[in-house]
Amino acid sequence: MPSITQQLNVGRGTRDERRKLFAHVDMNSYFASVEQQANPHLRGRPLGVCAYLHKAGCVIAASIEAKQCGVKVGMSMQVAKTICPQMKFIQNDPAKYRAVSSRVFSLFHQITDKVEHYSIDEVFLDLTGWYRDEAEAAWALCRARMRIQSEVGEWLQCSVGIAPSKFLSKLASEVQKPNGLTIINQENLDEMLATRELEDACGIGKRIRRRLNKLGIYTLLDLKNYPVGNLIRALGVAGYYWHERLHGREVDRFEQSPPASDVGRGTIVTSDDVPKSIGHSFCVPKRANEQNLILPILIRLTERAGRRLRSFGYYARAMTIQASFGDDVGRRTWDVGRVITVKFVDPANDPFTLVHAACQTLSDMWHDEQVTFLAITLVDLIPPLHQLHLPYESPLWIKGEKGVSKHQATTKAIDSIRDRHGEESIIYASMLGLSADYAPDRIGFRKTEGVDVSVTEINK
Repeated sequence: MPSITQQLNVGRGTRDERRKLFAHVDMNSYFASVEQQANPHLRGRPLGVCAYLHKAGCVIAASIEAKQCGVKVGMSMQVAKTICPQMKFIQNDPAKYRAVSSRVFSLFHQITDKVEHYSIDEVFLDLTGWYRDEAEAAWALCRARMRIQSEVGEWLQCSVGIAPSKFLSKLASEVQKPNGLTIINQENLDEMLATRELEDACGIGKRIRRRLNKLGIYTLLDLKNYPVGNLIRALGVAGYYWHERLHGREVDRFEQSPPASDVGRGTIVTSDDVPKSIGHSFCVPKRANEQNLILPILIRLTERAGRRLRSFGYYARAMTIQASFGDDVGRRTWDVGRVITVKFVDPANDPFTLVHAACQTLSDMWHDEQVTFLAITLVDLIPPLHQLHLPYESPLWIKGEKGVSKHQATTKAIDSIRDRHGEESIIYASMLGLSADYAPDRIGFRKTEGVDVSVTEINK
C-alpha cells in the first residue's frame, strides 16, 4: 500500500519532477541601512560605512542616498567626501549586522525548507513544490518583505528575484533596486537577457568578457544564442554551464544552510562547508607601533582565526604569517613584506599552539621596523584525526595522553566562556588595554559565520 506522501503526490509528480522555482533576496545597502535603522538621525542622509575611519579608509557600504549622489563601494573616504560633501561616515559594527541577519533569515526559513545563506545580506530560496507558480511565490516573498519592515526594521529594504534557476533568480534581483521584485520565466527570458551586459552575470569578469567579445558576444542574449559546441571549444566545460544557465536550466549546486535549531541535532559539517583557509588581517596604524602593540594585535588576529577554525571542528596543518613594513615616517616601502609558513608537527586548533607559533614566527621575521600590515592564515585544514599530541612544549601543558585531554578541555572551557560573556572575557595578559580599534571584528565576502537562525514552523 502506498505511503501517505505517495498518495498526496499522485498526479502531481515528485518534488524533483515539478517545475523548478527559485528566489534570490538581496538586502539593499545593508550595512548602511542597519545603521540608519539603529540611529534615526542618520536616516535620509548620505552615509558611508567604513572599515577604518581615517583618510585612507575605504567605503565598504554606502546608503541609498549616497549612491544617488554617485558614491560607490570601494571609494576612499576622501573621494567620497569630494563627490558628496554632506556625506557622513561611520565605522562598521559586524555584531549588529549579524544580529539583524539572524532575524531576517529566520523569516525566510518559515516560507521554505531549503534556504542557502549566500552571504551576510543575501539568501537563496528553493521554492520548488511549495508554491504553484511565480505569482504565488511573489506574494509569499512580498509578505516576507513586509514582515522584515514591521518586525525587524522599517528602514530595511530588499530586492527580490524569482526564476526557474538559482542563477537567473540572482540576475533578476539585480534588475530593480531598491526594494524591487522581478520575475524571469521562459516568456520574458530573451527580453531580460538582451538588456543585460555580460558582467551583470555573477561569474563573468573583465577577462572572460574580453574573450567573449572576441567571439562577437556582447550581451547575455548573445551568449545564450551562441552555439554550445563553439562555446565549449572557447571556454571549456564552463561554456556548457553558461549555456545551460542562460536557458533557465538548473546546474548550480544549492548549499542548504540549516537553522540554528538543527545545529547539534545530527547536523554534519562536510568538507564542502569548510573554507580552504581561515585568516584575519589588519592595516597597522603608526600609533600602534609607538605604543608597542604589534604583538597584542597579532595575538588577537590569531585568536580570531583559531575560534573560527574550532567552530568548524577542524584542525590546521600549517600557518602563514605575513607582515609589511614602512620607513621612519610610516610610509610603506617598496618591500612587499615578508611571508613565513610554519608547518605544525601535528594538526592544531587550540589557542596555545596557534599563538605560540604566531609569536615565534613574528619574532623571526621582525627586526623592530615599523609594521604597516599584519595577516595570519591557517591553511591545509583537516578534520580531527583523534591521534593528536601537542607540537610545542609549555609549562601550561602536561605531556602524555592524559595531558592532551586536559588541554582540549581547557580550550573548550575558554570557548564556552567567550561564547557566553564575549571575546574579551578571557585574554592574554599582553592584550590588556588593547583598544577595540585595533584588529576589530570584520565580515568577509560571502561570510555568514555568527548568523544564527531559529525556526518554529513553515508558513505558506
